[in-house]
Amino acid sequence: MCKKHILFAFCVVTIVASHQAYAVTSEKNLNGWIKYIEKQLQTHPEIISAKQKLAGQLHLADGLEKAIYNPELSTEYEKEGPENNFTVGINQSIDRSDKRKSRSQQAVFLRAQARENYHNLMQDKIAQALTALVNYQSILKKSKLTLKQENQLEKLIELVQKKTRSGDMGQLDAELAYLTLSQKFAQTASIQAQKQKAKSKLTEILPEWQSENLDESTSILFPYDETVAEQVVDDHPLVKMAKAKWEVAEIKAELAQKNKKADPTVGVNVGKIDNDNLVSLNFSMPLNFRNDFSEEYKAAREQALAAESAYLNAKRSQYFEIIGSQKAVREYKKRFQKWQKLMQGRDKDSELLLEKQWKIGDIGTSDYFLTLQQRTDGLLSGITLEQDYKTAVIQLLLDTAQLKQETLLTQKVSQ
Repeated sequence: MCKKHILFAFCVVTIVASHQAYAVTSEKNLNGWIKYIEKQLQTHPEIISAKQKLAGQLHLADGLEKAIYNPELSTEYEKEGPENNFTVGINQSIDRSDKRKSRSQQAVFLRAQARENYHNLMQDKIAQALTALVNYQSILKKSKLTLKQENQLEKLIELVQKKTRSGDMGQLDAELAYLTLSQKFAQTASIQAQKQKAKSKLTEILPEWQSENLDESTSILFPYDETVAEQVVDDHPLVKMAKAKWEVAEIKAELAQKNKKADPTVGVNVGKIDNDNLVSLNFSMPLNFRNDFSEEYKAAREQALAAESAYLNAKRSQYFEIIGSQKAVREYKKRFQKWQKLMQGRDKDSELLLEKQWKIGDIGTSDYFLTLQQRTDGLLSGITLEQDYKTAVIQLLLDTAQLKQETLLTQKVSQ
């Protein structure tokens, strides 16, 4: 395995906690914030259901470790003339192939499979929550931008009307201004609707989340590993779960082989017949002549081989999922950084410059409104690009099983 080079690249994913309880000033507060997220998820119905399923599967695993055969009590009573005859016996089947040991090993792998299934669901829900928060912050930014431009256009419309009445502006330019504003109404309405849907999605994932707790200055930063090591793939819950299923299938095949050997039953009986004390021993064993259960063993072996192939496929698929996610992050990161460099300081400067040029008559009204719309579209595209970049990082963290407490770092950032 090649030497692992770790590049900590930080992606800002907006998440806000209560300022009083979750202000990020120390590692202790950081851990408290992460525990808060987990607590939120623990109250989600899907997680509650998963925990109950996990508990049930663990009970089943505990049952596999118990003895296979219980003692059997037998009694017999008969009356023969004046005599009362009776016998009492204890019978016990013997696990001569040590199936219990195999079942105990099966229990270990069943527990591992159940836990990894739960861990995978938890990481999925964390990823969903982070994605929903990223989406909500993106919508907040778009909402702020479009509302600002809508208010700006409404003020400009008043100025256009004055210029039209005074004859300083033609009717065609005025109509263009009205059309631009009407388009902005539709765009703003769409973004406001998306905002409400995003808020509902967050509340669905995080039952106690409050939109009032979110502002643009509080963020979650988390590092991600740029390399793909074999260990990263092997540690993914889906891969570990597939491996546990394979190991369970192997144990089942082993048990099927042991079931080909019949287990004997021995017993002892005591009683009284015709005033005579009776002590007897008995022995019985199934004779597997008509059915030696070899077909069941063959089927179990095939299932074990299939489970092994499924494990190898899960490992291979997860590896290429990581490769794809890494490439996606690199592309989004490259373009987002280029966009940031390109737009640095231009968002405010361009707005002031355009308004100044329009007022002094250097550009016409139609060109002014068209350029304003292009400026807004450019800023909205940047917000979308940032959202896509953050979402890609979340997917990479999910694919590499890095959505754990120790990988999430909250930090207050200035805007």
